[in-house]
Amino acid sequence: MSAGRALIIAVSGFMIVFLMLCLLWFIMVLINKVTTSLEKGTKTEAPAPEVKVKPEPAKPQEAVFGGEIALYDVDEKTAACIMAIVSDETKIPLSQLVFKSIRALS
Repeated sequence: MSAGRALIIAVSGFMIVFLMLCLLWFIMVLINKVTTSLEKGTKTEAPAPEVKVKPEPAKPQEAVFGGEIALYDVDEKTAACIMAIVSDETKIPLSQLVFKSIRALS
């Protein structure tokens, strides 16, 4: 086999591989577009109508006294600040919170 003939066979082999890769790329793009259009078709369903619920009137809150609070290595002023911060951060009124003990961590 001459060098020219071997070169023609090698180049034609590379061209066939390159054309097959291009064909696979085209098939992947086509599949991607089809699946994307199918997904868009299923997502365009009508949204469920909103159901408006009337909130129940708030019941009057009874004053609940939690009793004594055990303070460990904390003065009363610091304990009051901690209780106020907890009430503010949790958005729960201080009258609804019950503290059993407050301890200083060292």
